[in-house]
Formats: sequence, C-alpha cells, structure tokens
Amino acid sequence: LLEELSKQAVVSTQSTGEAVVYATKEEARNAFKQLLKDKGVASNATWEQAMRLISRDKRYNAIPKLNEKKQTFNAYKTQKAKEEKEEERQQAKEAKEKLYAFLTTSPHMNSNMLYRKAMEMFETQKEWAAVAERDRKDIFEDAVFSLSKKEKKEEAELRVKQKEELTVLLEEVKEITYKTCWMDAQDILSSFKSFKNNILFENMDQEDMLGVFSEHIKALELDFEDEKQKRHIKEKRTQRKNRDAFVTLLNELHSKKKLDSTSLWADLYPTINKDTRYSTMLGQPGSTPLDLFKFYLEDLKSTMHEDKKTIREVLKAAQFEVKSNTSYEKFYGVISADEKTKAIDKGNIKLHFLNLLEKAEQREREARREEQRRIRKRDLSFRHMLEDAEPELLHTDEWASTRERFEGESQFKDFEGDEKAMAKIFKEFVATIKPETDSDERSERDRKRRKHKKEKKKRSKRSPTPRDSARDSSDEDNRKKKQKREASPEKEDAKKKEKKAKKKSKKKKKERQESESEEEKTRSEKKVEKRGDKSDGGGDEDDSTSDSDISETELEKRRNKLLEELSKH
Repeated sequence: LLEELSKQAVVSTQSTGEAVVYATKEEARNAFKQLLKDKGVASNATWEQAMRLISRDKRYNAIPKLNEKKQTFNAYKTQKAKEEKEEERQQAKEAKEKLYAFLTTSPHMNSNMLYRKAMEMFETQKEWAAVAERDRKDIFEDAVFSLSKKEKKEEAELRVKQKEELTVLLEEVKEITYKTCWMDAQDILSSFKSFKNNILFENMDQEDMLGVFSEHIKALELDFEDEKQKRHIKEKRTQRKNRDAFVTLLNELHSKKKLDSTSLWADLYPTINKDTRYSTMLGQPGSTPLDLFKFYLEDLKSTMHEDKKTIREVLKAAQFEVKSNTSYEKFYGVISADEKTKAIDKGNIKLHFLNLLEKAEQREREARREEQRRIRKRDLSFRHMLEDAEPELLHTDEWASTRERFEGESQFKDFEGDEKAMAKIFKEFVATIKPETDSDERSERDRKRRKHKKEKKKRSKRSPTPRDSARDSSDEDNRKKKQKREASPEKEDAKKKEKKAKKKSKKKKKERQESESEEEKTRSEKKVEKRGDKSDGGGDEDDSTSDSDISETELEKRRNKLLEELSKH
C-alpha cells in the first residue's frame, strides 16, 4: 500500500523548495479548487487570468498535469457560476421581501393607491430601487391586495365592535321599550354622553345602527311575550285552582246529601253564595260557577244507566213493583235497605222512581184506553145487532119488551149483564128510527138485510182466496149481464124501487152516523166537565183522565210538580 501511495503521490516544490504531498487525487483537486476560491477567481475568468493569480501558490502544483489542472479549473468555474447565480437569486428574493414589507408597512400606502403615484413617491427609496421594474409592479399589486384585505378585516372588526358597544348601550337605556320607534330612539340616545362622546359611534354606518336597534327591539318583544305568556300561564293556573276549589265545594255538598242530580241552582245558591270559593270565581273568564254546577249534575247523571241496572236488581230481589199510587218514601225505603245502592246518587234514585212512576201511569192509561176501545167496539156491535134485528125494530119498541129477542146473541152476552148500558144504546137507536109509511120500501129493506146477513155468515165461515174472489166477481158480472138481458118491465119497476130503497138506506145510515158523532161529542164534554169538577175538589187526576185527553204541557207540569215534591225529601 505504501508503495502504491508513493507512486501516486504528487510532489510540489515551492521557491523555498518545500514539497506538499496529498494522499489522494481528490484531495489534490479540492486543494486546487480552494486555491482558486481563495484567490477570488471569477466564474468567467480565463485560464491565463487565473494563472496570474495562482501560479505563485504552493498549491498550484497539487495537480502535476496541466490538463488535469484545466479540468479542475473548468469544474470550479461551473460550480462558481451556480453559486453566483444562487446568490443573485437569493439577493433578489430578499430585495422583493424588503420591498413588500416596506409597501405594506408604509403609512403613505393604502389599497386605493395607483402604481404611478407610488413610483413617484418611493423612487428614491433603496427598497424600491433594489427591485427590477417588472418584479416591482407585481410586488406592488400584491401589496395593494394585502392592504385591501387588511383594511376590510379591520373595517369588519370595527363594525363588530361598534355593534357590540351600541348593543350594550341600548340595554342600559331603560327608556327604550319594545314600542319605541327608531326616530324616538335617536332622540333618546343623543341625550346620553356615553353615546355622544364615544368615537366609535361617530363614523358608524346608519344601517348598522338601525340593524342593531331592530335586533334589540326584537329581543325586547320576545321578553315581553315571554313575560306575557308567564302571566297568562299563572292566571290560568290560578283560575284552574279556583275551579277545582269550587268543584271541591260541590263535592262537599254532595257528601252532605245537600246536592244531587235533581238539585236546582236557585235552591243551593243561598248556601253556595256564602262560601269564598264561590266569590273567588266571580269575574274570571271561562266556565262560570253555574256552568260547573251544570257539569257536575251531568257527571252525576252519567252513571244513570248503571244505577238503573242496580235499582232494577234490588226491586226484583225485593219483588217490589212501582204503581201509579206508590209513594216515594216507600220506594226509597226498599232501595236504601240494600247495600248495593249506598253509592247511588239520591237524585238518580228520584229520577228513576219518576221514570218508573210514569211507566206505571202509562200502563194504566193504556189499559183504560184498551177498555174504552173494547166498550166502543162492544157498543157498535150491539147497535149493528139492533140494525139487523128481524123483524125490524120500531120506534115505539121498549127495551124491557124486546130484551128476550137478543138474549141468545153474542153481542148481548158481551155486556155481561150491564142492563143499564144496553138499555141506553137501545133507547138511542130507537130514537133514530122514523115511522115507516111505505110497506114496499120496508119489505125491500128487510130483503136486503136478510141477504146481507147471509153473505156475512158465509164470509165468516170461510175466508175467500184471491182466486175465489176473482171467480165470484166474474160470476157476479155474468149474472148481472144475464139479468140485464132478460129484464122485463116488471123487473125494471122492481129495480127502480130497489134504487130508491138504497138511497133511503144511505140517507138513514148518514143520519145514524151524525147522531153517533153527536153522542160521542156529548160524552167527551161530560168527561171534561167531570174532570174539571174533580180537579176543583182536589181529586186524583190520574183516576179521571185518560192519556188521549192529557196534553204534553199538562204532562210536563205534572212531571215538574212531582220533581219538586221529591226534592223536598
């Protein structure tokens, strides 16, 4: 290794005769480059120029061969040019930064300045002159853009600060309410020193001031509405408590048996009026004490359906039936004896008793109406029997002498021995009979009566079918046509007499109907007179008045009267 190093070593001899040996060629090249750098050889210097500067240095002979020296020299020049170029670039960058900083910090600069005016103003400044014209204009534009952003940011911050200060001031001014308008608010603010002497408000934009004022008014309106809502809720709560207290009063009256579903406000008012729970409700909106009273009664009546079932079960178990003359005391005694009815409202018991009482009266009225219909039907049947009697009754006949003729008839047996009624009907019927002078008319009427009686018996024996009826009608038509063809003058005379008899019988029937209607009218008038007499004498109306003679108004009066009587219990 020592031999190889000795062969590669380079011996440098100076004027003194001293020699420098480098271990490697790389070290020798670096020493030569350092020589060129120390002597300040420029990147554009020629070899001859460099020789004048380095030839006397001992490091010149670090590289023995000339061509290697030139190669190292060229490498140095290339490296030196790069370094100089980088240095120039760095210097230009620093100059640009200094100019940018100068423009952005200069008090004379703003975002509205033009380049021409800036060039006249800063041409003597070294920061301005250190940058080329082309780069200087770009830096100026960047500086103007930066200043514009800065000014906008400062302006926004100033506006925010102004709004905050004005908001605080408006909150302190109690004279401004949610009803205050902007013109009045300006007059109020101008009277405060904190507004007049504050620099922030001198250049504040009017739109910003109006916007802050509007937001403040909205906040005041919200506070007012919140407060109003709180007062409303509080009032509602107080009113609800007053209503609950009044309902408690009604519950107390109900528990003391002073109030039930049939109670009247007029009866309980003297008691309720003395309680403060009633007076506190007066004048407040919503349900009145009378409304709550009605609602309370409706709640009591709402259990009426279930109460009816319980009462019916108790009555059925006690085998008790309500009649028209049943008293409430007796009914209540049966109901109250059972434990099931302890929770039932007393008013519901009264209402159910009234309902049962009305049903009992209705049943009795129906029974009376049915009896009256039966009697009318019986009397009418008896009159028909008298009309169909053979021989025909005369207007001079007496019931005692003709009674035996009708004893076997069913119409006679229907009276069940009521001789007085039969004699009355017989007398009325005989009074309608007129004396007969024409014997032919009488015989014709007897013949028709017999014929009618036979047809009636046939119809009673069998009820004809539609086919039989059609056949009978067809046969009857054929028979009439045949009689018409075979009619003789004698028969024509008989037919005329028959028509005459028919007219007479129709006239007689009409007179009989008129007399019957007059009799019915007379009977009804007598009933009305009897009812009036009994009512004047304090008699029971139910015993003398039928349902057909009682009006709705009278029924309602009776019902109210009964309710008043029950309310006393």
